[in-house]
Amino acid sequence: MNLIEYFLSNNFSVKLLCLENPFQDKIIDSRLEIVELQNNIEKINYLKNLTGSLFFTTTPSIGTSIFPKSQIKPSSMIPKYIYLFHSLVSPNEMYVKNSFKNFDFIFSPSKTISEQIKNLVSNNTKIYETGYLLLDEIDVFKFNDRKRNKVLLAPTWGDGVKEISKNINKINEFAIKNELKLVFRPHPMTDIKSLKLNSEIIIDSNKDLSNLETYTNLITDFSGIALEFFYLTGRPVLFLDVTKKIKRKLKKKEKDLNLIENDMRNIIGKVTKIDDLTNFDISTLYAEEESRKFIESLNYSKSSLNQTVDIINKLIKQKQ
Repeated sequence: MNLIEYFLSNNFSVKLLCLENPFQDKIIDSRLEIVELQNNIEKINYLKNLTGSLFFTTTPSIGTSIFPKSQIKPSSMIPKYIYLFHSLVSPNEMYVKNSFKNFDFIFSPSKTISEQIKNLVSNNTKIYETGYLLLDEIDVFKFNDRKRNKVLLAPTWGDGVKEISKNINKINEFAIKNELKLVFRPHPMTDIKSLKLNSEIIIDSNKDLSNLETYTNLITDFSGIALEFFYLTGRPVLFLDVTKKIKRKLKKKEKDLNLIENDMRNIIGKVTKIDDLTNFDISTLYAEEESRKFIESLNYSKSSLNQTVDIINKLIKQKQ
């Protein structure tokens, strides 16, 4: 919302395109035009006829049949397409082919991601390091002391979540043994009804970071929520040994990369098999000494909004 507030306060005309209104019944600035598209067909038609200066999205794969660029004439009315990262994991194995190729600009949260994405974009794409907007003006480990006797189970979407949901009773027993209340947060892409969870499992439907620090512990798989949780709290994460969501095979140039979502599992916490949870004492969970340096390296600037705005102003001047 901070980026939207910046545009509104500087008298920009802002449209928010969505399939579901993220603000629901909240009162939002009347200058913000919310376009709630009813289905994918309507979305595609709208995008093909889009005009404007800048188009920001956290959805990859612009320029594809399901996420087309504008075809409006003259071409000077077509916006520049900017990708904002919604996760701190690497842009390689967990994204489909050509996820970033057709963007005009990539606003990268870190030098690590900039390096890992440089061979995945076109020659015309420019990459800028801005920091991670979701962590704007938040110090590392700021919420270290805020916790309750709750543990959050928050896997990413894909094959891993199916394995986890089938064993959720084992995970719940582990939580009870450690005097914690288990809460499940599904990834926005997960169809929670299909998981057929025990009705006693508490569901956290939040899609942001607003209450993340209130959990004593986090259990996940390869999800980027682990990085956000650790950045906010400094509390180690318990990673489950389940199938990783792999959307494409790495290219030869990517083979030697240290993927963030792989490295984090042995730096900011510990990996365990679900069947081994019975004998696992969560009080023994710890992060490695280099964990703070690791997590700080993934956010280029604490003042990410200011970094982003500076670059936006330069882009607007170029387009005028």
